Amino acid sequence: MGIRNLKTKPLIIGITGNLGTGKTTITKILRKMKFRVISCDEIVNDLWKEKDFIEKAKKILGNEIEINGKINKKKIREIIFSDEFKKKEIENLIHPLVFKRLKKNIFDNKKKKGIIFIEIPLLFETKSENLFDKIIVVSASHKIIKERLKNKYSEEEIKKIWKSQLPLSYKKKRADYIIDNSGNITNTEKSVKKIVEKLLKETQTERRKNGTNK
Repeated sequence: MGIRNLKTKPLIIGITGNLGTGKTTITKILRKMKFRVISCDEIVNDLWKEKDFIEKAKKILGNEIEINGKINKKKIREIIFSDEFKKKEIENLIHPLVFKRLKKNIFDNKKKKGIIFIEIPLLFETKSENLFDKIIVVSASHKIIKERLKNKYSEEEIKKIWKSQLPLSYKKKRADYIIDNSGNITNTEKSVKKIVEKLLKETQTERRKNGTNK
C-alpha cells in the first residue's frame, strides 16, 4: 500500500541516486528553500546512536564494530562488503526500522499541504517506488564521484559499494526527473528550482481537482 493510497495530502517526492552523486547537496538546497525534507541517512545515523539497536547490530556484525563506546563505520563497511550473509542480516534489521520511522514522519505531516521530499539512497534496491508520487534521481559522472569520495573511501571500498547498488543507468530510466550534479552548485540549484516549479504546479492542479485553491 503506497503512502498516497493512505490519503496523505502532501505530494511525496523520493530523492535517490548512488554514493557520491550528491543527494545531500540537493537536500540542503531544498531545505534552504524552506521545503520539508526527510533524510533516511539521518534516520540510520540516529539508529546507530541508540543502545538497543547497537546491541542488536553487534550480535550480527560482532563487538568490534564498537570501540570505546563509538561506532566504527569503516569496520562495519569491511564486514558487510566481505560477508553477504551479514550484509543481508543487518539490512533486515535496519530497513524495517527506517521505513517505520519514515512513514510516521510523513503521517505526522499529513494535514499539511505542499511537498515532502524524502532522501532515500536505496529507493529502487528496496523496491519502494510505490511510496512516492514522483522520483528524482541525482546523477554525476564516475570521474566526479571518485573525486568526491577519494578522501573518505578507498578505491576498493568505492567499487564494492557501487557493486552493491543498482546502476545509475537503471535508476535514471525509472526517474520522473534527473538532476545532473556533475557541475557547479549554481547549475545544480537551477535544476532543483526548475523541478520544484513543475511540482508546485502539479500540487496546484491537484487542489483545483479537489475543489480547493487553499
